Amino acid sequence: MKKTLIFSLLCGTALTLGANPAMAQQAESTGADDAGLAPGEIVVTAQRRAERLQDVPLAVTAVNAAALEAKGITDTKNLAQVSPSLTYTQGNNPSNSTFRIRGIGTQVFGQGGEASVSVVMDGVVLARQAQGFADLADIERIEVLRGPQGTLFGKNATGGVISIVTARPTKELSGKVTASVAEMGEYHLNGTVSAPVSDTIGVRVSGFYNKDDGYIQNVTLGRKTNGYASWGLRGKLEFDLGPLNLLATGEYSKNDADCCLSVPIRTDNPQLAALQFPVVAGPNNTQVATNGGSTSITSQETYSLEGNYDLGGATITSITAYQKYAFDNQVDVDGLNTAVPIYSGGTAAPFYAQFDVNGGPITLNQFSQELRVASNGKNRLNYVFGLYYSNLNLDRAFVRRIVTCNTNALTLGAACPTANQVASSGSHFAHLDNENYAAFGQVDYQLFGGLKAIAGIRVQHESVKVYGRQDAAAPFAGDVPMFSGATLTSGTTSGSDDAVTGKAGLQYEISRNAQFYGTYTRGYKGQSLGTEFNQTFNNNPVVAPETVNAYEIGFKGSNADRTLSVSVAAYLADYSNLQVQANRSDQSTGNFLFVTTNAGKARTKGVEVEATVRPDDHFSMTFGFAYTHARFDADGIGCPLQLQAAAVTVAFGGTTPVNTCYRQRAQNGTLSGRIQDVRGGILPNTPEWRLNLSPRYETEISDSQVAYATASLAYQSEVGFALEQDPLLVQRGYTTIDATIGIRPIDSGFSASVFVRNLTGERFYTSMGHASSLTSQTLTPNNLTGFLPKGAFRYFGASVGYKF
Repeated sequence: MKKTLIFSLLCGTALTLGANPAMAQQAESTGADDAGLAPGEIVVTAQRRAERLQDVPLAVTAVNAAALEAKGITDTKNLAQVSPSLTYTQGNNPSNSTFRIRGIGTQVFGQGGEASVSVVMDGVVLARQAQGFADLADIERIEVLRGPQGTLFGKNATGGVISIVTARPTKELSGKVTASVAEMGEYHLNGTVSAPVSDTIGVRVSGFYNKDDGYIQNVTLGRKTNGYASWGLRGKLEFDLGPLNLLATGEYSKNDADCCLSVPIRTDNPQLAALQFPVVAGPNNTQVATNGGSTSITSQETYSLEGNYDLGGATITSITAYQKYAFDNQVDVDGLNTAVPIYSGGTAAPFYAQFDVNGGPITLNQFSQELRVASNGKNRLNYVFGLYYSNLNLDRAFVRRIVTCNTNALTLGAACPTANQVASSGSHFAHLDNENYAAFGQVDYQLFGGLKAIAGIRVQHESVKVYGRQDAAAPFAGDVPMFSGATLTSGTTSGSDDAVTGKAGLQYEISRNAQFYGTYTRGYKGQSLGTEFNQTFNNNPVVAPETVNAYEIGFKGSNADRTLSVSVAAYLADYSNLQVQANRSDQSTGNFLFVTTNAGKARTKGVEVEATVRPDDHFSMTFGFAYTHARFDADGIGCPLQLQAAAVTVAFGGTTPVNTCYRQRAQNGTLSGRIQDVRGGILPNTPEWRLNLSPRYETEISDSQVAYATASLAYQSEVGFALEQDPLLVQRGYTTIDATIGIRPIDSGFSASVFVRNLTGERFYTSMGHASSLTSQTLTPNNLTGFLPKGAFRYFGASVGYKF
């Protein structure tokens, strides 16, 4: 009944707006003064050419710098606040965090594959999703494009694209500086200056410094954790040489994070509770007790040259780019105060005593070249054609060390005698080469009246190769090597693939300011190879490409005086060979194994609505709504930890059960790990319902200043965090409210504001898991941890700025 009511309301709204002969799609204003644009309209490049958001026949959320600043968004991780179908899942470092759009994302530890949600910075596709979790500075606008986007934005965008566009040099001297401070030691400083060097040359320089002291108390080390310090610089040099425009960009950023530790939220076993003391697990716990941390250090360099040559009726665009990304991390896996190996309890070996070393570096270098030609203006025939090439080299190394205690004749938490300790450690190295060639194009043709036909195609070839080895020697002197004999592997694996993807659809423009559209899109994400610590490099199976067939129908429009505007989209997407990370760990043997594999199939479908109401010049209200139904099937997924003990045994050749934990007996009598075949599983971190509501009121208080007040309400329904469908790893639905009041200049001058985040102090988690691998082998498997984001706390802050 709820779904029927919502559908009826949407249809009624669409028909009401569609009947109006003079309408304009409302979006966040960029302040652009392009000819032909009505006040409040925005120009986007969602189809690789500049056009009004109203004219784009696909679901796009576009926000400008002012909207980001009003919501206090300083990094990409918080972009879920502006798009109702975008979610973010926090891992213990950027490498295993993920974006999801309409339920589709890539949450894997391995570096052998690309993300389903691609992040594009000034037209440059970032090579790996970890690069996309970055600070935002000097932004012109951000576009969130629903997927798939494989025709124009690359083979890796089966879920969608987050396109970030930074500001260009200006024709006159201008600049801005903003500083903010908030409770719990949060500081932000960013500034930019832009100026013409001559009539044909402009320059722009921007930079930022952000710092967060942390908000989780580590009682062992006596300091806060889950904080970071980051800084970055970007320079742009633009040349206007008649019909030729050249834009050279260079940027560097670095982030040094003491992040991210999860807090204990449930401890049923008294042994584990004693080891965690004085931390008391519970839903309100904000403390950890570890002798180590979870740290990550990242740096990003990007250099690009964009050239645009105006042919009159078309523009030729070239983007040449080089990017370098470095990442190094370390995780205290046991999550306990184990400066020395201790007896951790239990009745069956192995008795884990210490697991403090687990991490390693990633270094990537990528060169890319894109060349395209796009028609200008609104013609009967509009087109974009292009060529794309990329070459990626990536190195991955890793070190792990585990100490066990081979006696149980000790008091819980007591130091394990040296004579009873067995320390094992291992390391590995992998190198990946990936090359891609593609030709693409898209046209739309006016058949008659306001009816257009849309057709697009992308033809591509890619190759991927991984060399890897597990080192025979233990990296720590005196340790037993983890890799030896049958466990020691090395080898090279390669694969290549050709693919054809594309798009077809119809678009009907009722008027210049209202349209209906319907599209079919075929998406593709390339093959993947294992690069991680436990990979068998002499038998490194190629993970098959991920493909999708997606259908979308939508409406965009506004009434004549632009007091109401709305975008509505309904979609259905069927995925084959969805690339997922399967937990094949066996807690009974201490085997930690996560592998990237293919799910059988997945389907995501739903409805999205974005609307703006502006009854007068002072008040506005933006509204975002998403209903998402995302399900998948997959064989060989790990079982929830608490269900592994009850796994059934299936005879060799026998039929395996579905949605039940089992062990498969091989022909030689050996048993597989504890796995399950999932049917109708819910995709992780995908709320069925999401709602955003943002009222804003502003009024001029002088000839140069505007006072404003704005609020943001966000609701999402219950989500699960585990591909294994673990019923314990579920976050209930919750609502957060943010609010800001302040003043801003009309053109130039002083700005100031005060704000509150999460006004009601709603506590929530952005990921959950079972207690540390050290304790879960032998103690109650119902122990839980969760990651508390900064947004799960109520805190106040203020900002000041000056614009000229």
